[in-house]
Amino acid sequence: MGFWARPPGNNGWTAVVYRAGSCALHDLERELGSPATERMLRRYACDHWYGVSTNAAFMRAAQAASGRDLTRFWAEHRIRAQDS
Repeated sequence: MGFWARPPGNNGWTAVVYRAGSCALHDLERELGSPATERMLRRYACDHWYGVSTNAAFMRAAQAASGRDLTRFWAEHRIRAQDS
């Protein structure tokens, strides 16, 4: 428990939860372009309003918005479709 008791910013969990996700979204915006990313995120939020969001569903939405294979992008950011 000592690992998790450290102040924010001093453990791996904080980096993954608060930094890696925002960096991945920023990189996704560079990959898709700002207009396509904004449309995709708005649509995704509407489609999952009061529902369950999964990695697989988000990946499908981004894939549809991109019009190209994003397999390499997901691998580079260590994002998996399995929600386990």
